[in-house]
Formats: sequence, structure tokens, C-alpha cells
Amino acid sequence: MSARITYILVVLILVVLSLAILGNSMTKPVGRDEQMYCTGAVLMAQGKMIYRDFSYASQMPYHPLLCAALFRVFGTTHYLLVGRLVSCMCDILVMLCIVGIYRCAFKSAAVAGTLLGLAAVVLWLFNPLVDYANGYAWNHDVVILCVVLSFWLFISTDFGQKTKLWRIAAIGALLTFATCMRITTALVELLFFVMLLSLPAESIKQRFKTALPFLLATALVLIWPVWVITRAPRAFFLNMVKIPMLYGQWLHEISMVHNKAALTIACLTRPGYLALVVLTICLCLIVLCLRRKLKIVNSRNLLLVALLSATFFIIALIPPTMWSQYLAIPVPFLTISLAFPLLYLRELSTRTGSKKYVQTASVLVAVCTFIAVISPGLGLHPMQPSNYVSSYRTMLGRISKLLDPQSWEPIRLHKISQDITEKAKEPKLILTLAPLLALEGGGRIYPELSAGAIIYRTADSLSPDERRLTHTAGQKTLAEVLNEKPPSAVILGIERGRLTFLEAPLQAAVKADWERKNYEYGPTVYFAP
Repeated sequence: MSARITYILVVLILVVLSLAILGNSMTKPVGRDEQMYCTGAVLMAQGKMIYRDFSYASQMPYHPLLCAALFRVFGTTHYLLVGRLVSCMCDILVMLCIVGIYRCAFKSAAVAGTLLGLAAVVLWLFNPLVDYANGYAWNHDVVILCVVLSFWLFISTDFGQKTKLWRIAAIGALLTFATCMRITTALVELLFFVMLLSLPAESIKQRFKTALPFLLATALVLIWPVWVITRAPRAFFLNMVKIPMLYGQWLHEISMVHNKAALTIACLTRPGYLALVVLTICLCLIVLCLRRKLKIVNSRNLLLVALLSATFFIIALIPPTMWSQYLAIPVPFLTISLAFPLLYLRELSTRTGSKKYVQTASVLVAVCTFIAVISPGLGLHPMQPSNYVSSYRTMLGRISKLLDPQSWEPIRLHKISQDITEKAKEPKLILTLAPLLALEGGGRIYPELSAGAIIYRTADSLSPDERRLTHTAGQKTLAEVLNEKPPSAVILGIERGRLTFLEAPLQAAVKADWERKNYEYGPTVYFAP
């Protein structure tokens, strides 16, 4: 098969996988966290300042700023759709970056690098944890893209050339941008900084000169977040430290937390994830056994990507409450890390004239990729039992749903929101734990519930002064807010199962003469006469 035909087939497969990424995003039910992420962006687009004017728990301010800018540029109220499309675009770019990194590693064998990169993309995309976490309107996808791009820049930079300066600055800017979305990414940024300082140099002064563009770019990107924080330092502390701590305690009290060990084992033993873990271990063992023959001159890139994978695993375990989506973040770096053992084995085969090493590795990659494609588990929570539907069939089913945009979850939510706002009387102030159902149709929300149910669950544990600073209200204190500002409509049915008790204060605001409307596969809404 000629190189041109190979590249055409790879491009076609990448296009199909891009459609699968879009289909995955558009068919996901609305997540609770998305309410906070998108609402924060909407309020910023309206001119409000994060932390000072509304609560935004656990997260830094660049993601809502990015989404707010897009809302303003496109002049749209399809907030969830835009937020998810941002994540989709980031996932597609991560996919292209993985292929690009493999091509960069296999400089003298571009075709082989492209095919192995495609296999790595499949291992990443068909991983059940990645499938579960990707495509939501939250900041995970943007953060991963920033780190993957930074790694690509790092391995493709000739640190002996003058052009290294802008590349090093770009790495610093990307990682600081990511850190100012998710604060735990600071560990990754520190790792890159240490790697820059460890580069060969004539003197300590030269080492710091190399790292200077990184520091300058970091300082530049930090200017706006630091300014925002200084406008409301105590509110920032409460959102970043105290509220997450209280939320973790609340989840433990109602027994809604996973055992970290059990969750980790459940995630890693899903067939799609297990195939990647087994492949990684096998290649590492082969390299260890052949380390004398391999004559590895520079293992810096392998060391960095291995440390990145380990760092993201550590980050997943840091929070007091651990969620399965945290274990999706190391996956792209595990797939990227496979490039270097494969490269070393190819170089050994070229040097010795024996193809048995690279052929063995290639068969392992092909088998594990095939297992990931045919194994079940996509579209399920890792703690759910398997549905025995092959992953590729799940992917194809999602692609077929793209033909009917009216069935996309963001479009469906937008229609419901428009109908609710149209029926609500002035001032169209809507009481809900799902603020997007009010905002997308042009309605108003209570700032105290802008984070949805996340902060509402624990706001009563804050002092009155802390609730005032963070603009929050809880189950016991919501009535005070409603007495001052009665709602035009109340949306119920957001919290389900054992958490329905959280909506009792909202239900209490509904009067006997209010009109009721049940939306198919949606909420129940009560409209004031």
C-alpha cells in the first residue's frame, strides 16, 4: 500500500472518529456540573465578575471567560451547545495532536508513525472512562488539550536554536491557561518547569535563561486571574477551599462517595482501559529486558510523558471525593507514552536487521486496539454492569443520531427553556437548580442558585456573612431569598432518586393555583398566574 493511500485512509478514519466525538457529546444527558460551568460563563458574558458577583466552586476563571467570549462573539443563547462544541473541538485537536506526536517521534518513518498514532487515538477514544468524561461542557477537555500541546512543543523543540524561546513561552502560556482553569494542573506546570531546568546547559545561569520565557509567559497569563482574585479574595477562598471541603463532608454524610481503591480497580479493569494498561506494561517489560541492546541515548521525552501520566493519576486521587472521570485524564498520556518504547524497538530492528522485536510490539498494539474496539462499556458509568454492546456499535449509533439535530441534548434543552420562558410571566424570574433551563430561553435566575445544586447542598453550613459574600443559599435559607423576590415559575424534577428532598424548598414556593406542565423526558414546571 502506497504512502498516499495510507494517509487518505487515516484521514477518513480520523473524520469518522471526529463524528463519533461529536455524536458522543450531543447525546449525553445534561450533567449537573455543566449547569455551573455554563451559567458562570453566561453571567460573565452579562458583565458580572466571577467570585465577586456569583459563586463558582472549586474552579479557576479562564474556562468561563473563554465560553463567555464565544457567547458574545456568536451572539447566541445556545449556551450548552457552544460549551459542548468547545469540548468537542478540543477532543478532536487532542486526537490530531496524538497523531502529530507519533509522527514527530518517528521522523524517519512517517507512515509507521502515522499508523501507530492512529492506533493510539483509537485506544484513547475507545477507553470507557474517556468516553464517559469527554464531550461535556466543562473544562477537562481544554485542560488536556493544553497539556498535550505543551508536550508536543517540548519534544519538537531544538533547545539549541533561537526559535526555542517562543516555543518555551508557548508552553508556559498554555500550562498557565490550563492551571487557571483547574488549579491541580499547577503540578503539571511545575513538572514542565523542572524538565526545562534539567536540560543540558553550560551553567546555572544558562538554565534559568532557557526557562525565562516560560516564567514571563506564565506571569503574563496570570495577570487577569490575579486581578479577578484581588477583587474578591475572601469569596475566592470560600469557593476554592471551604465550599469544596463542605461539599465533600456532605457527600460522605449521605454515603455518596466511592471507595477510591474500589473505584480505581473498577475503572482500570474495564476491557478498554485494561487493554491499554496491559499494553503499556508489556512494552515496558520488553524495553527493560532489551535495555542493553537498545542503547537509549535520550530518554527525556519518555520520562516526561511517564511523569505526566503518573502526575494525573496522583491528581485523580488527591480530592477527598473521587469521581471516575478523573481517571480519564491520564489516558491520552498513557497512549502517547507508548510511542517511545515502540520507537526504541524500531531503531533496534533497523540497527540489527531483525524485525522480530518491532513485529512483536506491533502485534501487541494491534491486538489491544482490536480489544478496545470490540469490547463493551462505552456510554456507561464504570460502576455499572456492562451492557455487552460492542464499543464500535455504540460509536456508529451515535454518529447516526447526528442526522437528526433536533434530538441533540443541547437543542432539546434549548427548546424546553424557550417554552418555559415564554410561558413565565414578567419579570420571568425562574426558580430552579438547573439554571440553563431558564437562561437559554432568556429568563432570569436567582444568583444564589447560579451554581445549580452543587453549592445549594451545603450553603447552609456557611455563616450568614459567607453566604452574602458568595451569593449563595441553602435549603434552610432559600425561603428568605424567595420572600424578597417571588418566582415567576418553578422548575422541579432536576434532583432525582434519593436527592429529591433537596427540591422541597422549591416545591414550597409553588401555590395551589399555579399552572403545571410536564415536559417529556424533562422537568416539571409550575407557572405563576
